[in-house]
Amino acid sequence: MQDTRHKMNEELLNKIIAAAYKDAGLIDRIKIYFLAKKEPEVKKIFDEYRATASTIKNFPLERIPDSIVNSLKFETDRKKPLVLKPAYIFAVSIVAVTITIAVILFQIKKDEPVYSQAEIEFAEEQVKTSLAIVNKIFKKTENLIQEEILPKRVGKPIHKSLTIINNVLTGG
Repeated sequence: MQDTRHKMNEELLNKIIAAAYKDAGLIDRIKIYFLAKKEPEVKKIFDEYRATASTIKNFPLERIPDSIVNSLKFETDRKKPLVLKPAYIFAVSIVAVTITIAVILFQIKKDEPVYSQAEIEFAEEQVKTSLAIVNKIFKKTENLIQEEILPKRVGKPIHKSLTIINNVLTGG
Protein backbone atom coordinates (compact mmCIF):
# COMPACT_ATOMS: atom_id res chain seq x y z
CA MET A 1 0.00 0.00 0.00
CA GLN A 2 2.85 2.36 0.81
CA ASP A 3 4.45 1.86 -2.64
CA THR A 4 1.31 2.90 -4.54
CA ARG A 5 1.01 6.07 -2.45
CA HIS A 6 4.57 7.07 -3.34
CA LYS A 7 3.94 6.42 -7.03
CA MET A 8 0.76 8.49 -6.99
CA ASN A 9 1.20 12.25 -6.71
CA GLU A 10 0.13 13.95 -3.50
CA GLU A 11 -2.55 16.10 -5.13
CA LEU A 12 -4.37 13.08 -6.55
CA LEU A 13 -4.16 11.29 -3.22
CA ASN A 14 -5.67 14.33 -1.47
CA LYS A 15 -8.50 14.39 -4.02
CA ILE A 16 -9.15 10.67 -3.49
CA ILE A 17 -9.28 11.15 0.28
CA ALA A 18 -11.57 14.17 -0.02
CA ALA A 19 -13.87 12.24 -2.38
CA ALA A 20 -13.93 9.25 -0.03
CA TYR A 21 -14.90 11.47 2.91
CA LYS A 22 -17.37 13.36 0.65
CA ASP A 23 -15.55 16.64 1.30
CA ALA A 24 -14.66 17.18 -2.36
CA GLY A 25 -16.80 19.10 -4.81
CA LEU A 26 -19.19 17.29 -7.09
CA ILE A 27 -16.93 17.52 -10.15
CA ASP A 28 -13.90 16.15 -8.28
CA ARG A 29 -15.98 13.33 -6.82
CA ILE A 30 -17.19 12.37 -10.31
CA LYS A 31 -13.64 12.51 -11.70
CA ILE A 32 -12.33 10.28 -8.91
CA TYR A 33 -15.25 7.88 -9.38
CA PHE A 34 -14.45 7.43 -13.08
CA LEU A 35 -10.73 7.25 -12.39
CA ALA A 36 -11.39 4.50 -9.83
CA LYS A 37 -13.31 2.59 -12.51
CA LYS A 38 -10.26 2.71 -14.80
CA GLU A 39 -7.37 2.37 -12.36
CA PRO A 40 -7.38 -0.54 -9.88
CA GLU A 41 -4.84 1.22 -7.62
CA VAL A 42 -7.05 4.29 -7.31
CA LYS A 43 -10.08 2.08 -6.67
CA LYS A 44 -8.27 0.21 -3.90
CA ILE A 45 -7.18 3.42 -2.16
CA PHE A 46 -10.59 5.04 -2.64
CA ASP A 47 -12.40 2.00 -1.20
CA GLU A 48 -10.04 1.87 1.83
CA TYR A 49 -10.57 5.54 2.64
CA ARG A 50 -14.31 5.26 2.04
CA ALA A 51 -14.50 2.35 4.48
CA THR A 52 -12.54 4.37 7.04
CA ALA A 53 -14.85 7.35 6.53
CA SER A 54 -17.87 5.11 7.04
CA THR A 55 -16.38 3.71 10.25
CA ILE A 56 -15.66 7.19 11.59
CA LYS A 57 -19.12 8.41 10.67
CA ASN A 58 -20.78 5.50 12.46
CA PHE A 59 -18.51 5.75 15.51
CA PRO A 60 -20.67 6.24 18.64
CA LEU A 61 -20.43 9.72 20.12
CA GLU A 62 -20.36 8.33 23.67
CA ARG A 63 -17.00 6.64 23.05
CA ILE A 64 -15.29 9.89 21.95
CA PRO A 65 -13.48 11.71 24.79
CA ASP A 66 -15.07 15.00 25.87
CA SER A 67 -11.92 16.98 25.16
CA ILE A 68 -12.03 16.01 21.47
CA VAL A 69 -15.76 16.73 21.19
CA ASN A 70 -15.30 20.16 22.82
CA SER A 71 -12.38 21.04 20.54
CA LEU A 72 -14.42 20.08 17.48
CA LYS A 73 -17.37 22.17 18.66
CA PHE A 74 -15.05 25.14 19.15
CA GLU A 75 -13.64 24.72 15.63
CA THR A 76 -17.06 24.46 13.99
CA ASP A 77 -18.46 27.39 16.00
CA ARG A 78 -15.56 29.56 14.90
CA LYS A 79 -16.15 28.72 11.21
CA LYS A 80 -19.94 29.19 11.17
CA PRO A 81 -20.05 32.92 10.31
CA LEU A 82 -17.88 32.33 7.25
CA VAL A 83 -19.99 29.50 5.86
CA LEU A 84 -23.04 30.56 3.87
CA LYS A 85 -25.68 28.11 2.81
CA PRO A 86 -26.42 27.88 -0.92
CA ALA A 87 -30.04 28.93 -0.37
CA TYR A 88 -28.93 32.19 1.25
CA ILE A 89 -26.44 32.86 -1.53
CA PHE A 90 -29.15 32.19 -4.13
CA ALA A 91 -31.64 34.48 -2.37
CA VAL A 92 -29.10 37.29 -2.04
CA SER A 93 -28.16 36.89 -5.71
CA ILE A 94 -31.81 37.10 -6.80
CA VAL A 95 -32.34 40.25 -4.71
CA ALA A 96 -29.16 41.83 -6.10
CA VAL A 97 -30.14 41.05 -9.71
CA THR A 98 -33.68 42.38 -9.15
CA ILE A 99 -32.38 45.62 -7.65
CA THR A 100 -29.88 46.04 -10.49
CA ILE A 101 -32.57 45.53 -13.14
CA ALA A 102 -34.91 47.96 -11.37
CA VAL A 103 -32.21 50.65 -11.19
CA ILE A 104 -31.34 50.19 -14.86
CA LEU A 105 -35.00 50.37 -15.93
CA PHE A 106 -35.62 53.55 -13.93
CA GLN A 107 -32.53 55.21 -15.35
CA ILE A 108 -33.51 54.57 -18.96
CA LYS A 109 -35.56 57.47 -20.25
CA LYS A 110 -38.36 56.55 -22.57
CA ASP A 111 -37.99 59.23 -25.20
CA GLU A 112 -40.35 58.57 -28.04
CA PRO A 113 -38.97 59.67 -31.37
CA VAL A 114 -40.59 62.79 -32.81
CA TYR A 115 -41.04 62.92 -36.56
CA SER A 116 -41.76 66.01 -38.58
CA GLN A 117 -44.66 66.21 -41.04
CA ALA A 118 -42.21 66.21 -43.98
CA GLU A 119 -40.58 62.98 -42.75
CA ILE A 120 -43.96 61.31 -42.37
CA GLU A 121 -45.01 62.36 -45.90
CA PHE A 122 -41.68 61.16 -47.33
CA ALA A 123 -42.05 57.77 -45.59
CA GLU A 124 -45.63 57.47 -46.87
CA GLU A 125 -44.47 58.19 -50.43
CA GLN A 126 -41.75 55.53 -50.11
CA VAL A 127 -44.29 52.96 -48.89
CA LYS A 128 -46.61 53.75 -51.82
CA THR A 129 -43.72 53.38 -54.29
CA SER A 130 -42.65 50.08 -52.72
CA LEU A 131 -46.19 48.69 -52.84
CA ALA A 132 -46.54 49.76 -56.48
CA ILE A 133 -43.31 47.90 -57.37
CA VAL A 134 -44.48 44.77 -55.51
CA ASN A 135 -47.88 44.97 -57.25
CA LYS A 136 -46.18 45.26 -60.68
CA ILE A 137 -44.00 42.21 -59.95
CA PHE A 138 -47.00 40.16 -58.81
CA LYS A 139 -48.94 41.04 -61.98
CA LYS A 140 -45.99 40.07 -64.21
CA THR A 141 -45.61 36.81 -62.31
CA GLU A 142 -49.33 36.09 -62.60
CA ASN A 143 -49.27 36.72 -66.37
CA LEU A 144 -46.17 34.56 -66.78
CA ILE A 145 -47.79 31.69 -64.92
CA GLN A 146 -51.11 31.96 -66.75
CA GLU A 147 -49.77 32.51 -70.26
CA GLU A 148 -46.55 30.50 -70.40
CA ILE A 149 -45.98 28.09 -67.54
CA LEU A 150 -49.44 26.54 -67.18
CA PRO A 151 -50.21 26.06 -70.89
CA LYS A 152 -46.73 25.00 -72.03
CA ARG A 153 -45.15 23.26 -69.06
CA VAL A 154 -48.20 21.78 -67.34
CA GLY A 155 -51.04 21.71 -69.86
CA LYS A 156 -49.09 20.32 -72.81
CA PRO A 157 -47.78 17.17 -70.98
CA ILE A 158 -51.21 16.56 -69.46
CA HIS A 159 -52.89 16.93 -72.88
CA LYS A 160 -50.33 14.58 -74.40
CA SER A 161 -50.87 11.99 -71.64
CA LEU A 162 -54.64 12.17 -71.96
CA THR A 163 -54.39 11.77 -75.76
CA ILE A 164 -52.27 8.64 -75.31
CA ILE A 165 -54.73 7.22 -72.77
CA ASN A 166 -57.69 8.06 -75.05
CA ASN A 167 -56.00 6.36 -78.01
CA VAL A 168 -55.27 3.25 -75.96
CA LEU A 169 -58.81 3.04 -74.62
CA THR A 170 -60.55 3.68 -77.95
CA GLY A 171 -58.17 1.47 -79.85
CA GLY A 172 -57.06 4.09 -82.23
